[in-house]
Amino acid sequence: MFRPIAPFTAALLAALGLAACTPAPSPAVPELRTQFKPGYPLGEAVKALKARNTTFSVMSAAECETMARQSALAAELRPRGGPCIYGKIPVSKNWLGGRTDVILQLVFAADSTLVDGNFEEISTAVGWQP
Repeated sequence: MFRPIAPFTAALLAALGLAACTPAPSPAVPELRTQFKPGYPLGEAVKALKARNTTFSVMSAAECETMARQSALAAELRPRGGPCIYGKIPVSKNWLGGRTDVILQLVFAADSTLVDGNFEEISTAVGWQP
């Protein structure tokens, strides 16, 4: 005799299945931290980000100040008198349409040399287009 699976049990099994498919962290964040060290020139940073297929914006010192004042994010790096870069690097996609990306913020001094950088990997298990 066939016994149907209770809806709660089916949902639990689906959630466990998706959790098992979660990829291990990529090496992208450690690589970026190694590459983008203090003193790295802005021009070289732009070239390196383009080589990684990054979607990014370079903002002026004034735009960086405005963004910092308006941001509610505690992780946001404070401007240091020069330009800043905000971006997203695609890392991988899975068979369910989910993706892993690295979001980044680079902060430069007035002489356009890197002062600090923040890199964070973000993932979605399932992707869909609304």
